[in-house]
Amino acid sequence: MTREQVFLDRWHLEREAYLAWGRMISSTVQEELASVIAPVPADYFLRTPVAPRLKEDFKLVEKAFYRGKGYSSPYDDITDKVGTRFVVLLGTETRTVEQVVISVPGWTFSKDRDYEEEQNKNPLRFDYAALHYVVRPTDNVQFEGVHIPKGTPCEVQIKTILQHAYSELTHDTIYKPQIEATPSMQRSAAKAMALLEATNDYFEKVTVDVDEVLSRVRTMTAMLSEVYQDLVGIAAKPSVLEGIIQDAYSAQIQNDDIEAIKTFFNDHRFLGQCIRTHIDEKNPLFTQPSVLMVYFLARKSIRKLQRDWPLTTAELNPLLNDLGENID
Repeated sequence: MTREQVFLDRWHLEREAYLAWGRMISSTVQEELASVIAPVPADYFLRTPVAPRLKEDFKLVEKAFYRGKGYSSPYDDITDKVGTRFVVLLGTETRTVEQVVISVPGWTFSKDRDYEEEQNKNPLRFDYAALHYVVRPTDNVQFEGVHIPKGTPCEVQIKTILQHAYSELTHDTIYKPQIEATPSMQRSAAKAMALLEATNDYFEKVTVDVDEVLSRVRTMTAMLSEVYQDLVGIAAKPSVLEGIIQDAYSAQIQNDDIEAIKTFFNDHRFLGQCIRTHIDEKNPLFTQPSVLMVYFLARKSIRKLQRDWPLTTAELNPLLNDLGENID
């Protein structure tokens, strides 16, 4: 029997356990990540579906015996027989996922690749960039009815969507060549990576700028949500309407107006029932914390309220009717 066949016979016996280990890591990291990034959903934060993949037979044999790797024990030395990846939007978000991966009890981890460390060592070189870990269970475990032996390796990749696009482009040419990469190909790949790094920097800057603009909106939403919960008896459900309404009235109301808003609704508790009625009528406007802002401003000046109202008159009238007012 050839060495290749011996290798594959063992692989066919064990690959179900490897796949189960990849699924366990994928599931566990997503569950742990959800609590870290809440209220952002994990399936929004992660930009591609998380699904482990087993290495194909011929690629395993090729890596074990035909790439000149010099493995002393090819089967045990290959640590990416199964792999899973977590793809995010920004470089800073890769570190959020990394902290989850290295904090989960029940497994050990070793860093296989760190793009920031490589960039610090070679600042003038533009190359493949991602975080790679090898993760192994510290004891025998069971997952979905499958026995997973202690020490089973899984490669975990953490990368941005730009890095993912680059790796998909170059996977079978520049770094794992099925053909010999020419200088021109290598040069083009380096330029592409330089562009991707610059693009990520711009993405990060845009995110910082947006967060600065949204910080006041988020603060106001949080404060109004507390008043809403007390008044209506249920949690508000802010959506895109929340930002539209707050943007329209940002010049008319400030954070220190919240006490006046609380006093207003303490004196007008009946509006809580009005809001619940509108919610029962499936009107999404009344699930927004900022609807309290509109009631409050309507009592101050209907003319100013109407002047800056960002939606249709028909959408404003039910709210004014609750106050015994209407738009002529």
